[in-house]
Amino acid sequence: MKYYFPIHLDGGNRGCEAIAKGTALILKENKDNLIGLSTDMELDHRLKVDDYITLQPMRQRGIPFRIKNKMYKSVIHEEWKRKSFIYQYEYTPFLDQMNKDDIMISTGGDMMCYNENQVIYTVDYLHKRGIRSTLWGCSIGEKNITQRKLHALKQFSHIYVRETLTQEVLAGHNIHNVSVFPDPAFVLEPIPCQLPACFLQGEVIGVNLSNYVMGGFDLNSAFAKEVDILIKYILQSTDYQILLIPHVLWKGQDDRIVSNLIKEKYASNRIHVLDIDDLNYCQIRYVISKCHCFIGGRTHAVISAYSTKTPAIAIGYSIKSRGIAKDIEMPQETIVDSVNINNGQLLNAFLYTLGNALNLRELLSTKMKEYRMKAWDASKIIDLVKMN
Repeated sequence: MKYYFPIHLDGGNRGCEAIAKGTALILKENKDNLIGLSTDMELDHRLKVDDYITLQPMRQRGIPFRIKNKMYKSVIHEEWKRKSFIYQYEYTPFLDQMNKDDIMISTGGDMMCYNENQVIYTVDYLHKRGIRSTLWGCSIGEKNITQRKLHALKQFSHIYVRETLTQEVLAGHNIHNVSVFPDPAFVLEPIPCQLPACFLQGEVIGVNLSNYVMGGFDLNSAFAKEVDILIKYILQSTDYQILLIPHVLWKGQDDRIVSNLIKEKYASNRIHVLDIDDLNYCQIRYVISKCHCFIGGRTHAVISAYSTKTPAIAIGYSIKSRGIAKDIEMPQETIVDSVNINNGQLLNAFLYTLGNALNLRELLSTKMKEYRMKAWDASKIIDLVKMN
């Protein structure tokens, strides 16, 4: 029996890297039995993802495909059918390797929080062939539900959600083949690496921002104004260094864009951007662990802070960050909704975190040992899938 990961994508999103590595550790399987589909083999090799799972390259969209796709688009106007044409080309060669004894592990994470996508296509395709599957470490909010998603969710042999808010949403739609375990990234350990020079200049506030929480690739949104208030306060009223920590480098959502805009805007020698090109997830986790406190928009960056008992503010825009923070029993003051933010809320959250840093470290120290151990128990899901 082998396990197939068609939705791994690549480590350009360090969260995808973290899920792949954490899952491999949880399953305790030889990497020959863990097969992942990669959209960037060179990068995944550099990040050592292939130390954990066996990688296969995604089928490239060559000129013949592009011509066929253009022709298809000209006559087919239904968006899902147009997407499925692409997914069929990219995913079926990978999925067709599977037999009835194998299991698909759909490491979609938050992909069901967005538009209808390849998570749906892959489970539909395998369900028709009678091949078992599990949606692994997922989150989905009520506002994300569509009829097509509901149909796909019911085709998974079992669903592993990473927080209880998603479990409640699914129960409301009569989906009960669900187990709750912490995100697989919680089992990973930080890997020491060379720290940026700013750590020699004083205490460091780690900050991760993305276009999702900022409302785009500019600094004009309501949330961007709250970030402005926070940064001005730190620069004018404290001695802290600010280290902007990108976590996703994918085209269209590259964290470096917002980070560099902020660095350029303030032109301060106390604002720095971490170069993560050659840093894997666990090395970035080590850097985050050395911060005095952390402010994060990317869920897996915040998971690194929680895992290393670093006081953290979760900038939430979907159910995933709220759900994880709730299950860990983080104070409500440390969760900021970037979409529905109140004036001064981000600064107030920062001041609360600073003022309660010792208590927050103690809370995380108390919670993390048991919580991280629960993530290892996600391996029990495989037995539930086999029973299906």
